[in-house]
Amino acid sequence: MRQAVWLVFGLLLLAYGAQGCIRLLINHDPGALRVLPGGYVVHLGGYIALSLIGLRLARHNRVQPDPENDPYR
Repeated sequence: MRQAVWLVFGLLLLAYGAQGCIRLLINHDPGALRVLPGGYVVHLGGYIALSLIGLRLARHNRVQPDPENDPYR
């Protein structure tokens, strides 16, 4: 159960970071990271960092099926 929670959290971070990065590249709107001091490069780095952290969490916490309790295997 704990791995599934971290998986979902990682996927949410990945989606939020990727969406913010695309918004920043197309519309130049910093979105939620507007409170960070700095300019365009700092906001872009923040969204890329969120995406990479989310990707790492999602890859590390993959939920593997349990062959003992899975009746369909």
